[in-house]
Amino acid sequence: MDDKIIYDNNLDKKVEITYDSLPNSVFEDVNLGNATFDNVNLKESKFDDVNMDNVIFNNITMGDSEFTDIYMVKANFLGVNLSDSRFGCSIMSNIEFKNPDLKNSSFVNCDMTNVEINDCKIEGLKINGIDVSKLIEQYEIENNK
Repeated sequence: MDDKIIYDNNLDKKVEITYDSLPNSVFEDVNLGNATFDNVNLKESKFDDVNMDNVIFNNITMGDSEFTDIYMVKANFLGVNLSDSRFGCSIMSNIEFKNPDLKNSSFVNCDMTNVEINDCKIEGLKINGIDVSKLIEQYEIENNK
């Protein structure tokens, strides 16, 4: 038999797996570009060194998940519940928070250089223990606003 590698065009065919169970499977060096996952259980799965550029996540449950060393530049989070989540050692430059509920949140050791806060409810907002709403009230009295 000839030692030449013969190209098998079946490798480029679309594969559909429906109503099947593949627990404890390992996928390594697999191209799943443009794949669709619908009603899939990936509980306790691990993704390492995965390219997920231009991926859409919709109606996903990710409780008790860990995201480490993630590059999510230009990502959009719409209708996302991040309650009881922790962000540490993260680069979040040029971020826009629009209509989020940040009640009872804590920002510790953050670089907030050039942060702008507009049209926000700030009752009870404290910076280094100082009530910001009282500072604004005093500013407005002193400047007749």
